[in-house]
Amino acid sequence: MKVLIISHNPMSIQTSIGKTLVSLFASFKKEELCQLYVSASKPEKDLCSSCFRITDKSALKGIFTRRVKGGAVEAEENASLSQTVARKSMSSANRNKPYVELLRDAVWMLSPWYNKALRQWVNQQKPDCIFVAVGSSKFLYNMALRISKDFSIPVYTYVCDDFYTMKAPRAFMGSLWSFLLRRKTRQLLSHSKGVVSICPEMSEVYQKEFGCPAATVMTGTNFTLAKEPRVNESAKTLRYFGKVSLNRYRSLADIGEVIDEINSQQGTDYTLEIYCGGASPTEEKALGQYKCIKMFDFISGKQFEETFFSSDALVHIEAFDEDSIERVRHSVSTKIADSMACGIPLLAYGPKEIASIGHLLRNECAFTATEKEQLFSVLQELFSNYQLRYDVAQRALETAEQYHDPEKASNRIKEIVSGKML
Repeated sequence: MKVLIISHNPMSIQTSIGKTLVSLFASFKKEELCQLYVSASKPEKDLCSSCFRITDKSALKGIFTRRVKGGAVEAEENASLSQTVARKSMSSANRNKPYVELLRDAVWMLSPWYNKALRQWVNQQKPDCIFVAVGSSKFLYNMALRISKDFSIPVYTYVCDDFYTMKAPRAFMGSLWSFLLRRKTRQLLSHSKGVVSICPEMSEVYQKEFGCPAATVMTGTNFTLAKEPRVNESAKTLRYFGKVSLNRYRSLADIGEVIDEINSQQGTDYTLEIYCGGASPTEEKALGQYKCIKMFDFISGKQFEETFFSSDALVHIEAFDEDSIERVRHSVSTKIADSMACGIPLLAYGPKEIASIGHLLRNECAFTATEKEQLFSVLQELFSNYQLRYDVAQRALETAEQYHDPEKASNRIKEIVSGKML
């Protein structure tokens, strides 16, 4: 069995989808995998028998030259983190701008990307199936469909961001992008042998909508599962690692406001440390008004590990505005798997209708608040109750072992692509 993975990014520990792919295919041998991707980065680890890359820039040039430069790339250990972060930042800036997605799809539609070199590479690799990680751009869907039909191999579609059920933006360009993406999704799903999603809620929706088998494989952790909870005797500092954009800063501001209130009433000095980098002036101003909040730049490598694993408690947040809820309704953040697997108590704050919050509530594995009025009591319990912190962290480890063990998740993927969907 050999799988052709089609995605935006290569298997990597520097991007969310890269980490997810590393986890999902952890139990596969190198010879069982090959990958076609479109970002400018290189694979950091030699995890595939071969990787073929075609970039947006090459596709754009190809419109005018009628030749698209693409080819196999070698893994590059310790690939540049700064370049990866820059690409992530640029991607975030363009996200949810439908005209950018439409323009990108148009470039790939006009470009002769499906050339002799790519066909020869696929023929050499001889994949038995395609595993395509879809997103907000239609051209990846077209790649999977074209190769599947030409080489008569089945497609399995992996969905971790639900753009199909998300409400269309009100503007004309947004409505057009949503209409075209939904139509392409129906085309791909009608051709797929099965759908793999990251939560039961999404699997249920897609199986009902498209009538094809759907399996839930939750994202595996990138950490080794802790053998026991890491719970400090006292909890004075909460730490958040990640972006504050897309209205996440407002949820962090709510937490900061309540911690300031607790400190004022009780004479304590609890703090919320935010490691993000790249916050806008508006976001910095909103967060900077609270005494308890300390802002830090993005950190990585050994510094990240030391800071992360020495935390009294970690923080996961979701935004409460309607657009943000729609965007992540059926998503479960990769960071949740890592947070639970490390054995450190987790504070979660977000709307109850989001799948990630629902997952934490069902398994009682985080200090969870689903509205601002609950924050005071939830934070009080987290700060003051050692035994409860230990119990919650223990349940988180049990939940991580059940749902986020990368070996179990990868073995399930192996079953699915081998034809054992149910």
